[in-house]
Amino acid sequence: MLKPLVKVASASALLFFAALPSLAQGRGARGQASAADNQPVEPAPRSPDGRVNLGSTPDKKGYWEVRPGLGGFPRAADIPLQPWARALYQYRNSRTDLYPPLVGCKAGGGPAFFNAPGFEIVDVPELKSIFILNIAGPHSWRVVYMDGRPHPTGDDLRPTYLGHSIGRWEGDTLVIDSIGFNEKQWLNGAYPSTEQLHLTERISRPSLRSLVYEVTVDDPGAYTKPWSGRWTITEKTASSWMAGGEIFEYICQDDGK
Repeated sequence: MLKPLVKVASASALLFFAALPSLAQGRGARGQASAADNQPVEPAPRSPDGRVNLGSTPDKKGYWEVRPGLGGFPRAADIPLQPWARALYQYRNSRTDLYPPLVGCKAGGGPAFFNAPGFEIVDVPELKSIFILNIAGPHSWRVVYMDGRPHPTGDDLRPTYLGHSIGRWEGDTLVIDSIGFNEKQWLNGAYPSTEQLHLTERISRPSLRSLVYEVTVDDPGAYTKPWSGRWTITEKTASSWMAGGEIFEYICQDDGK
């Protein structure tokens, strides 16, 4: 009985990845526009120290729901892939039996982490860390260390799916610097990467229901130069702030295994 359910979950994930390269926000965005226009723009919540809060507060609970069509990345033709990386990208897209690691219940780092059905950002000042909790895939989480530590070096930097992330605030924008990724990543669907991958992510919250994500991909092993992508969640997009909602249990099994 497990396998049909697993295939449904896998199919949903595949639909999301297929929609990623689109710059459009999806038909659902147009359907929500008229209702959103009538809602007053509420300011972003803030912590007691005045810092913008990218997630929930005691009186403003919720999480960020992600739907297919979030988009915001360049067209494949505009990505500065090295020849071998472009050939691998095309090969992955030409096969019907190859899927992003997320479909096989593996964690996705960087932009691949922010996938359907959503995520929550939790700031824990006592630990000097920010946690980003993902609902789908292996139900994983990212730790962004905010205590000023540097990245580990040498043998202490062990390549992983999520890499090693340190963060800082630039005004109301969270800047995340990540290295230490393994080579199993599929960036934005099917783009390859190497252990030289270095991501710089910037997350800001202009209002209660809006979130802006920007990423710069710097991987001299796979690309000829750095490149960037960006997506936005607003009152008018299909993806949205689920006010009062809570992230839920999502069981991911690789073909029932």
